[in-house]
Amino acid sequence: MSIFIIKIIACITMVFDHIKYAIPELNSSVTVFIGRISFPLYAFLLTEGFVHTSNLKSYIKRLFIFALISQVPFMLFRTLVGEWKMLDIMFTLLLGLFAIISYEKINKKYISIPICILLIILGDVLKVDYTWFGVTLILLLYIFKDKKVLLSIAYIFLVLIYLFTYKLKISSIIFYATSYIVPLIIILLYNGKLGRKLKYFYYWFYPTHMLFFYLINYFFYK
Repeated sequence: MSIFIIKIIACITMVFDHIKYAIPELNSSVTVFIGRISFPLYAFLLTEGFVHTSNLKSYIKRLFIFALISQVPFMLFRTLVGEWKMLDIMFTLLLGLFAIISYEKINKKYISIPICILLIILGDVLKVDYTWFGVTLILLLYIFKDKKVLLSIAYIFLVLIYLFTYKLKISSIIFYATSYIVPLIIILLYNGKLGRKLKYFYYWFYPTHMLFFYLINYFFYK
């Protein structure tokens, strides 16, 4: 499975994740289940972006610019959820990228690991989307990228910790955990190929689709 296919799946499942807030009639276990597939794929795509980028500074700059561009559409969209005082997913990816850079570029682990932990905590303090879990997931996907068994174990363990923090019923934990297994399978099927390039489409798709859904809800449900 190429990067192009994984990006398409990530975009489609993100639409399922968000459309239920814009169109309440579509809020169901199906849209919730499919929607959980999206973020782990974007987290994985970031790790691959780091590995294959030819200009890390440009990559960081691009993420930061689109984080700023996406913030207002994100906050508007989050008013549909009821909690809008958060930072959008691009900031989560940015913190995750800084964690990867710290882990990879600083040779002394007694320095790099505390920095990674601080970035994870910062994700919680700044209330980025997916908070500490998002930043941690990105880092784990990078650390274990060449060790599929360890990656799977670390991934499932992290997801279970994340779900248990919400104090959900066992049935709900099983439901969400199962939905998070799907992106793991997709990640494990990655064949190392890039596929078709549509670089800026994916960056613009994020803020554009949120603004679109907000306007649908505003004009048809207010």
